[in-house]
Amino acid sequence: MVRIGVIAIAPLVLAAACGDHDGVDTVASATTAPTVSTVTTGPTHMEVAHLTLDLVDTSRPTPAGAGLPHADERRLVTEVYVPAGTGPFPFIAFSHGLNGHPRKFTRLLGAWAEAGYAVAAPAFPLSNDEVPGEATFADLAAQPGDISFLIDRLLALSADEDDPLYGTVDPEHIGVAGLSLGGATTYGVAFNDCCLDERPIAAMVLDGARLAVGGEFHMGSGLPLLIMHADEDFTLPYADAADTYVDAAPPKYLVTIHEAAHASPYENDPDPADEMVTATTIAFWDRYLRDDQTAEQRLIDAVTPARLATLESEPS
Repeated sequence: MVRIGVIAIAPLVLAAACGDHDGVDTVASATTAPTVSTVTTGPTHMEVAHLTLDLVDTSRPTPAGAGLPHADERRLVTEVYVPAGTGPFPFIAFSHGLNGHPRKFTRLLGAWAEAGYAVAAPAFPLSNDEVPGEATFADLAAQPGDISFLIDRLLALSADEDDPLYGTVDPEHIGVAGLSLGGATTYGVAFNDCCLDERPIAAMVLDGARLAVGGEFHMGSGLPLLIMHADEDFTLPYADAADTYVDAAPPKYLVTIHEAAHASPYENDPDPADEMVTATTIAFWDRYLRDDQTAEQRLIDAVTPARLATLESEPS
């Protein structure tokens, strides 16, 4: 167990860890240059410690692209939000979209952490908006593996008595979520036999799509799924969200946001649906990562036409 407060944490080097998830060598070096802040937006439950981890997966390469040369490793600079209380906490791995970055989600991810969740969001090597060239989706097939690697690393750090993240991650209550290309990443890690990770017990896709990642999608697994999508999305058509909802087995939820939008309801940009998104997503996590039966009604109550959204659901 550990208590993490909103206090300065000195930079340190984290020990390398090994994992055998799906036979993938996850030997990695990881350094941290933590920064700490208090997140005050969203529902206030707990103060939040914010750390930046520089994680390196030495077992998998990064192809040339986005203005970068080929690399024999994959570097994932990762933002971590941890409630300032006694863990372990349910854990959420979040994936940004094309030309995205974890810094664009401090409001939403901070709200999840304030509600009692440990959250980690990596900057993918070739699709984030800080690459020297043009961000690319060509590396999508590798991104589900990045999320599995991230889960490996956070679990290893949480098990390390000498690490500031010791005791923070509950290995039995893990969720995955993502926006746009990050939603495609989430579909891959949660439902595709190319890169399926069996540790997540709930998945959330925000204006995403089932894009090719090299295998077959199996939507009948019964993994709880929340899909949120704007019906006038100008980047990824709403039709894929509707089709995916039909294909998925319960428990499943489709929140239709009645807006011409793509990323704004989820990123830090002000949007009329912000409060609804925060309330709905926290209720979903509470229901399936905390087994809070009362959260079902909170999710239903959060989605109303007055809040620019309607809900279809099969919770059983």
